[in-house]
Amino acid sequence: MSSAYHPETDGQSEIANKSIITILRSKFLAQELDWLATLPSMQVAINTSIDTSRDAAPHTLCIRCSPKFEKGVIVPAASLRPDMISNALWDSVKTKLVQSRVAMTQQANKRRHASPQYNVGDLVKISSSCFPKETQFNKLEPVFIGPYKIFRCMPETDNYTVEIPFALSGFITVHTCLLAPWLENPDDKFLFRTHTLPGPVSTDAEAPRYELEHIIKHRTRKDKQQFLIKWLGYGHEHNSWQNREDIDKETLKAYWEKINWSGRIQTRPAGRRNRPRM
Repeated sequence: MSSAYHPETDGQSEIANKSIITILRSKFLAQELDWLATLPSMQVAINTSIDTSRDAAPHTLCIRCSPKFEKGVIVPAASLRPDMISNALWDSVKTKLVQSRVAMTQQANKRRHASPQYNVGDLVKISSSCFPKETQFNKLEPVFIGPYKIFRCMPETDNYTVEIPFALSGFITVHTCLLAPWLENPDDKFLFRTHTLPGPVSTDAEAPRYELEHIIKHRTRKDKQQFLIKWLGYGHEHNSWQNREDIDKETLKAYWEKINWSGRIQTRPAGRRNRPRM
């Protein structure tokens, strides 16, 4: 399976993509700003090259000839080409492709191991790469955050749906490579690791109120502005969305100043863009 967070395709395609990127990079480093004009010649160079997996050029197999693109050389017409490629060549190509596929599979399986299995209700940590970054120092942020509870299991594809309180839909589906098991902290062995969650701040309001650390981001739901709150003394797994009226004005003012937002959202009709004047 291949996805945006878990790229897993056949090795032959990955090697081909690397070769194409290498050629494009060489054109860019050579200060050839018109590299788009060189794409046809690059395509010809790739299609006339003999790769080790087939031991034949793609042009030889597809158009039954390997033309030379030089001045004064005319590509033979389709009627003058061989009607068919010999069976011996086809058999040789098929055999080499099978051998190459088996060799790549053996090399790839050397670094692979069985995927960890989780059950519904298990607590796991999820990679921070699945969420938008809070600061510009991405490398200094935690690699995994949690714990979160497994909501649904799809063992046939090694994907799991995890309950995320601050996600837009409340759930997120990721591959098992982005999850890690949650290990409870043995407080009796490591007393200095004991972390006591702070209680509500004493207030005269009817509902208990907690102290917030900072605002992460904002959104609009059903014509109401909401803010994702990082609570003081709590981990990211306790982040939650709160309405605008539940947050004091000083905190909101500091947040708007931090993101340099004036508080007004400019909208334009759908499907229309500003055009330069002629």
